[in-house]
Amino acid sequence: MSNPFLETEQRLREELTKSLGKRPYRMWFSETTMHCSEEGVEILAATPFAARWIEQRFSAVINDAASEAFGKSTSVRINTSEQEEPVQRDRLVQQNKVQKSKPKRQLRGFDEFVVGSCNRLAWSAAKQLVQEDGKSISPLFIHGVCGVGKTHLLQAICKETAKISKGRVRFVTAEQFTNEFIASSRTGDFQRFRSRYRNLDLLAIDDIHFVASKTKTQEELLHTLDAAGLRGARLALASDEDPRHIRRLNKALANRFVAGMVVEIDRPDRETRLAIIEKLLTDRGISMTPAAIDRLSSQAVGSVREIEGAVTRVTAAVQFLTNQHKDVVGIDDVERVLRATPPTSHPIRMQDVISISCKRFGVSTNDLLGNSRSTRVVLARSISAYLGRKLTTMSFPELAVALGRKNHSTVHAAVRRIEKRLEHDSTTEGSVRIGEEEITVKELLDQLSWAIRSRANE
Repeated sequence: MSNPFLETEQRLREELTKSLGKRPYRMWFSETTMHCSEEGVEILAATPFAARWIEQRFSAVINDAASEAFGKSTSVRINTSEQEEPVQRDRLVQQNKVQKSKPKRQLRGFDEFVVGSCNRLAWSAAKQLVQEDGKSISPLFIHGVCGVGKTHLLQAICKETAKISKGRVRFVTAEQFTNEFIASSRTGDFQRFRSRYRNLDLLAIDDIHFVASKTKTQEELLHTLDAAGLRGARLALASDEDPRHIRRLNKALANRFVAGMVVEIDRPDRETRLAIIEKLLTDRGISMTPAAIDRLSSQAVGSVREIEGAVTRVTAAVQFLTNQHKDVVGIDDVERVLRATPPTSHPIRMQDVISISCKRFGVSTNDLLGNSRSTRVVLARSISAYLGRKLTTMSFPELAVALGRKNHSTVHAAVRRIEKRLEHDSTTEGSVRIGEEEITVKELLDQLSWAIRSRANE
């Protein structure tokens, strides 16, 4: 039986688009669910944060739009769709069981990669690897600090190879490879594991530094690369460090890595930063004056991720923290946001990350760097590892030394724990308690990041 209120919902969405403009509507309402009935309209936002913002900023507009859509004044309720998430997850699980071949992530392509002097050699090598003569530079080993585009290039290589040759392609992280190898060791099903990795046309492995100090995994990886290479497979690898500088890496494996082409990606230079910002703005349908773009590029001098964050902060603040809709973001808007955002042009020191985290959690530096397993210390240590990874250029092995850990796998695991909690930001799993205060992990990280950046500028 058809729903007589579907047309009403459509009219309501059209009225909201007309009143707010396409960009604000897409940002706040494209993922909402609307239920229109004789009792009125209920709008379900994806998160509590979105529900609060919609209610605070757009209530009057929604009431007017609803009156137009219904042809009379009607009740409007704004809630969160959190309760519906488990059902949605179950649907996705069932869908994945039916569509096992569906990729888990959307691979990015070469056309989305912004090329500059900082990354041109790596980009050119990645493009060559997928060509007919590309085997001559295999394995291609790309290294550079966190967030400069290594993963993007690996994904682009996989995407292009699959498109051109329809070949068998596999893209994994070194952690995934390690976990699958350990699982096969427990079950004794090595044949299945090896067939997944050795019968390929292209094998791409990200975060290769993860296998450092894992003797058995390194041995298996070396045999895998040799076997895949003998079958004519092309190899693409990425790491935070040059393979010759990764501590506790099997010498034979390091030699295998450098047998092909090793290339570094640097932090974006000024021209590349400008190009990245302009592309981000174009992709998001946002207009910004040349002076504002220039000011923003001089502020965001870190990784590509930091540049993306700067663009997001400015555009979000201009669009949603003011009471007026602006078609063009100007330099005054950028300056206003930047004055409220500690600059990222100064290097972040790990000792500042540790000391500020300790102060926030009320624990001593000795406990954090020591062997204490108390809940509060472990959380402070994990938060420090996560922030160290995000705010500094330190690799996992370097972070392990700074945090007093014996090997970097414990640091990697700590970062992953925080990332998983961030995925559940609106649930109890995404919250932490510090004394009598309960706060979401995201809010805590924002507070600490602000304090750490401020300390760096003193």
